[in-house]
Amino acid sequence: MNFNGWSNFEDFARACGYTSSSKCGNNSSSNNGTTNESNSWACHDIPNGFQGLNPELFVTIGTILGEIMAGNIPFNIQNALGNWFELLGQVILTYNAQQQYFQGGPGLYYDPKNYNINNQYCNTSQSNSSNTSNQGNSKNNHAEANKIKELETHIKALMEEIELIKNKMNI
Repeated sequence: MNFNGWSNFEDFARACGYTSSSKCGNNSSSNNGTTNESNSWACHDIPNGFQGLNPELFVTIGTILGEIMAGNIPFNIQNALGNWFELLGQVILTYNAQQQYFQGGPGLYYDPKNYNINNQYCNTSQSNSSNTSNQGNSKNNHAEANKIKELETHIKALMEEIELIKNKMNI
């Protein structure tokens, strides 16, 4: 079947933005009888993997396959096959959770001060006011107020310098 120049599923996937799974190139050059493949094993996706596949396309493919399969099999087989696929997904998720636990360790117990602690893009600092007395909080508040005033003074000085530079440029 040749539909709009697509002779197989890979042609269709490429037309939708799928790229090759080999992003790091071939690192198997010889170095005293050893290869660099062992150093870059984490850089390669599984053969014909899903890493380069657009998430919308990935979901669309699953939807289309599910519709095709469900429309062509009796309902009792749909039920059995659907449950089997759910079991398969749960096994994969459980395996993945254990692998993450193995690689990352037990982690931290719940505590509000650990909010977003592993998010490298989120710089939030939670105050542990529940562990300090009101006297400590008032000292912290006073210190923070002094820092804010100092920063405002620096900002005002910088704004004045900018205005001076602007005035010199307009002359």
